[in-house]
Amino acid sequence: MLMYHPFESPTAYNPGWRDQLFSADAVRRQGVVRRKKGAIHREVGLTLLRAEVQARGFQLFDVGTDYLIVCHSRPITRIG
Repeated sequence: MLMYHPFESPTAYNPGWRDQLFSADAVRRQGVVRRKKGAIHREVGLTLLRAEVQARGFQLFDVGTDYLIVCHSRPITRIG
């Protein structure tokens, strides 16, 4: 479940940063991409990130000071 954050929109939209995020090796390997929340809000905004993740069929998690993008749609089970 994602929490509300005061900066839903980016302070400056950066399509190059978004493209770089989704071209990471972890994306191609169906792995996990982790980014600091501050960077997400500064570069692309949470609303756009959610849309990009959903369009790709990925999963987005709010974990402490980071967002985790799981680059596949298979089930995830918490074991601890």
